[in-house]
Amino acid sequence: MPQIWVISAPGLIHIAVTHHDTLLDYALWYPGFPDGFGDIYYGRVTAHLPALGGAFILLGKNISGFLPDNAGAKNLHNGDKIIVKVSRSAQNGKNVRLDTKNLSINIQKSTETHLIQQGPSPLEDLSRFWENLPIIIDDPHLIHIIPSSLHNRVQIAQTSCPSIISEQIETLMESSVKLPKGIQASITPTPALVAIDMDSVSHSQENQTKIKAQFDANRIALPPLLHQIKLRNLSGAIFIDLIGLPIKKRRLLQQDINDALANDPLSPRLLGFTHLGLAEIVRMRKRPPLHELLTSDHGKAVKILAKVMLEFNSVNHHYRYHLLKLKLHPHLYQALLKDEYAIKDFERRCSISLQLKADLTFKPQEWDFSYE
Repeated sequence: MPQIWVISAPGLIHIAVTHHDTLLDYALWYPGFPDGFGDIYYGRVTAHLPALGGAFILLGKNISGFLPDNAGAKNLHNGDKIIVKVSRSAQNGKNVRLDTKNLSINIQKSTETHLIQQGPSPLEDLSRFWENLPIIIDDPHLIHIIPSSLHNRVQIAQTSCPSIISEQIETLMESSVKLPKGIQASITPTPALVAIDMDSVSHSQENQTKIKAQFDANRIALPPLLHQIKLRNLSGAIFIDLIGLPIKKRRLLQQDINDALANDPLSPRLLGFTHLGLAEIVRMRKRPPLHELLTSDHGKAVKILAKVMLEFNSVNHHYRYHLLKLKLHPHLYQALLKDEYAIKDFERRCSISLQLKADLTFKPQEWDFSYE
């Protein structure tokens, strides 16, 4: 039976939907640093710009978003108050996207913009889609951040998550993917699109023609590649360069691509093939993609916490110390300082107080710690 594994580390949680040795679905969750998706705000219009087809809405201190005309901004004027919902988290260097549809919340009028209701966590999203599956947590303390509505599905793990699942999660952090038939795909996200290049590292069998071998290899490799797009939450415009094949032959794979995309809850669409033979796919942007979560200042800082925990716990008699001082690059320091959950989680796991300090001489990848 499939199940939802909730695998924790200092400040972060891997949510893995598994069946036997297969990773069916995945999300990365920073409980103390939510991405804002689904948040509902009482906002104020700061500028309605017909030329841009929407309005900028102030949501709170240093927080604003864009509400398109077709999502509720058409008849708004500067200064108007409105209830809005985040339909796309901040990502790819762009602010949050807002919507007003299907909102039936009544609140007292206020002069101040503010957050009305926080959106669902990635765990809530996956638990809703994969309904009735048991939720296996590797740390009993996690029950405190799981909504009470899911408690009846929660079980405490009796063993650690299978290593084969952990290995599949680790591969999601890499920019290349190994596929069947000796194929490797290189994934390159850019501000405008995601480029995926498929390349074969093996030769065709002698009893097959080159084109038939390439066609069969593409056909077998495409479903697991498109599954990787879902697991990594790659979104927006996605272009895939298949292995070999004339453009006419590539178009024969259209149904195979559509069949594989049908398993994705975000309903991506194959728009066709470009004149250069690239498969053009569009996938809705909602939460930030995995690579952005990992490479953000906050993501880098949380990754450092895990390394520090491993090093500190390997120190002889580490339980005798009461204070750990961690020095980081200023940007990482500022990001981690905003995540109270990550700090408290680290302190609980290591049984020590954590003190953060910014070091102007450090490069982003540099860090150091001492203890007393």
